[in-house]
Amino acid sequence: MKKWIIIGAVLVLVGGLTGAGYLLVSRLGGAGAGEGAVLPEAALDVGGEPVEVVMGEIGSVLVLDAVVRAEPGEAVKARNGGTVAHLWVGEGAEVENGAPIVNVRVPGGDAPAAGEDGAEAPATREVTLYAPAAGTVSGLEDVLVGDVLEPGAVVATVAPEEFRAVASIPPNDLYRFYEDPEDILLQIDQGPPAAACEFLSLGTAEGGGAPEDGGGEGAEGGGGGGAELACRVPADLEVFEGVQGQLSVSTGEAANALVIPVTAVRGTAGSGEVVVVGEDGTEETREVELGISDGSSVEVTEGLSIGESVLDPIPLDPRFDVPGAHTPEDEFGVEGEG
Repeated sequence: MKKWIIIGAVLVLVGGLTGAGYLLVSRLGGAGAGEGAVLPEAALDVGGEPVEVVMGEIGSVLVLDAVVRAEPGEAVKARNGGTVAHLWVGEGAEVENGAPIVNVRVPGGDAPAAGEDGAEAPATREVTLYAPAAGTVSGLEDVLVGDVLEPGAVVATVAPEEFRAVASIPPNDLYRFYEDPEDILLQIDQGPPAAACEFLSLGTAEGGGAPEDGGGEGAEGGGGGGAELACRVPADLEVFEGVQGQLSVSTGEAANALVIPVTAVRGTAGSGEVVVVGEDGTEETREVELGISDGSSVEVTEGLSIGESVLDPIPLDPRFDVPGAHTPEDEFGVEGEG
């Protein structure tokens, strides 16, 4: 009795696999697909539909992973070198902008000075090095009177009690910065409520800006290039060196703008192409000038008028629509053996 039960189960399994195989081959359009075979609707619908150009408002917002850094401070340099003659302050001192930090004796003066053995020594004069900014002095712990400084040597650093939030920007997202952002919000992970963060700079990254765990380019050095956005953390927002968070950055906005879907245009930055559909169904490829994009819609600044219709989605550029660029295996996820 058990023998016949096992044989029956095997037959049912084989029959099921055969049916599934036939269904898969039919969907791929293979030998098992008859004239009446029905392909998935998505595979049949490859053309676009006319959509009307409308007037609307559009804004672009990016959310970037960020890390908080203390301001690096400004260096106190002995431009001409010399010998340390006097220290006005010590390590960790709080100073105002322009406060004296150290005196350095350099060659120069009206007359040579007499040495201990009676020989004339080169005339010298003392130069005072001042704080280039208000803040905390650092770097003086190893500086002693009598130390000889090379020209351009950094004697100390004065850093303000300020912080900045820094975020790495994926290179392709740079297209969405239409002007210096004025509206930036900083949210600290597990920290205080979000607060406005004043824009400081947007430029080439010197190190890594965003934390690796947050999907950025590295929190400490070696950021892999790209660009970096920095903003001033408000003085009343409690933060610490290295804490992580996010920046919500408004990169541009426009009111009373002509708007179309991004899928209806080839290109989303600067300029692009659309297919204009006439009232009689004729199609015309037309170049357009583009403005702000929010990722789903894009502003058209030149080339279209309100009430016109464009094809959405626009067909792939024929120069890129080549055999082998897309296969059924890609669509259905069929993997070959080996």
